[in-house]
Amino acid sequence: MKRTPKAKAGGAGRARGRPALTAGQVADMRAHVASRALELFRAEGYASVSIRRLASEAGCTPMTLYQYFENKFDILRMLWADVLGDLFDRLDEVGVGEPDPAVRLGALAEGYVEYWLEHREDYFLVFMSGGVSQDDVSLFMGDAALLARFDVFRSCIAEALGARARPEDVRVKSEVFVCGLNGIAQGLVTLSGYPWAGPRPLVRELTARILGR
Repeated sequence: MKRTPKAKAGGAGRARGRPALTAGQVADMRAHVASRALELFRAEGYASVSIRRLASEAGCTPMTLYQYFENKFDILRMLWADVLGDLFDRLDEVGVGEPDPAVRLGALAEGYVEYWLEHREDYFLVFMSGGVSQDDVSLFMGDAALLARFDVFRSCIAEALGARARPEDVRVKSEVFVCGLNGIAQGLVTLSGYPWAGPRPLVRELTARILGR
């Protein structure tokens, strides 16, 4: 599936003597550059694509591109945010109205894994892009807004366990749960030739163990 990055306004500069760009113009240019970058990153890999190449494909100079993005990772970060935003927007619709938190947690977990199976190219983009430093990943994953979206699993686990669960236990179980989901997704996406039991039974087993059932 071809993804068109969502337009997001950024802090673009302006050439001397030229009128300042409107927020809409900045957002449109950022979306255009990100769209071209997405195609190149998928085809050739993030590490293999230079800023000069990106600028050429976007129809501008490297200097102009730097008016819209701080560096190459800033572009990748926009693409990651777009993918994860799409994922959690979908999960927001999962289990709506389900009163049983254990059932809701299972539905969220299945939705999480199914998303990556349906968007394999996005999985590789987010989790397997080469040439990305650990500092860059830590900066991105440390974003408060992103962490708040992952909190959907923690809150559901806390509700399912009830008052008997200590906050620290809920935290650890939530982190193990997310690690487990990512492990299931990675196995199914990258080792598709292996005769896995399938996403649903794997997710159900993980959920049951996390909840002690």
